[in-house]
Amino acid sequence: MINKTNKELISIIIPCFNGGILLERALNSVINQSWENKEIILVDDGSTDKVTLEIIEKYQNLPEIKVIRQKNNGLPNARNQGGKNANGKYFYFLDSDDWIEPDTLEKMFCFLKNNKDIAYVFPDIVLEGEFNKIIRKEFNFFEQLFLNQLPYSIFIRHDLWENFGGYDENMKAGYEDWEFNIRMGSFGAFGKRLPEPLFHYNVSYSGMLLSKTSKSHSKIWKYIISKNRNLFSLKSIFKLWINWRLKPSNYPLIIFFIWYVFFSFVPDTWTSKIFMNFRNLKWFFTRKINIFD
Repeated sequence: MINKTNKELISIIIPCFNGGILLERALNSVINQSWENKEIILVDDGSTDKVTLEIIEKYQNLPEIKVIRQKNNGLPNARNQGGKNANGKYFYFLDSDDWIEPDTLEKMFCFLKNNKDIAYVFPDIVLEGEFNKIIRKEFNFFEQLFLNQLPYSIFIRHDLWENFGGYDENMKAGYEDWEFNIRMGSFGAFGKRLPEPLFHYNVSYSGMLLSKTSKSHSKIWKYIISKNRNLFSLKSIFKLWINWRLKPSNYPLIIFFIWYVFFSFVPDTWTSKIFMNFRNLKWFFTRKINIFD
């Protein structure tokens, strides 16, 4: 057990743009954590919604909450601003429409301490909203080059986050967490799954992932490749496959060679539509017969 009087400070960074009533649930889930030594950095990214502004007004005077107000600059910028204004030795990222179990910070801290060879920790995901499902994703860096398998909600040391430069603020359409994870991995900084359903993710067809990001999947992935070209040469891909082929993965790794070749020759609009159809079909079956992870 951890000595309650000798805990490191953890900063929980919550960007918010018109989060509505769900923001209160997110804040309460963090305030009520078993981990006592914490600060909450709430970045109001230009919210205009009345309910959101009322909730921020209600919570902003609590001693553990620091509110940063700015014009709407997008999610990556809001997360980065939160990090720049945080004092904790460790960071945990949470969006305003999601929430976490009461012992999440404590379990993640202990897990990271007990796995000194990893850079960050991510939990299993509990999908809620449009449908319900527990998602369990193993970390495999080769697989991560081709599909964003991990939740954005990671637990990481402040100095590592800073050394890797935070999130790419040009990626306002999404997947900035995917690019950040790939960038860390290019330097040998890898994550590890904490096999417990601690993170609750709100699934909404009007949310950014389904309404915007997935539709631009191919274009965004090409941007990620352009930033990390050293990883995406055929020589590098084959070498990474050799290194990761026997480690846990979520799909047979050989299929990503086919996907990469297909992606290289087919127009962006086609590949994005195929990806969207695959995601929609997968999530349809996830909701209906509960077989996909």
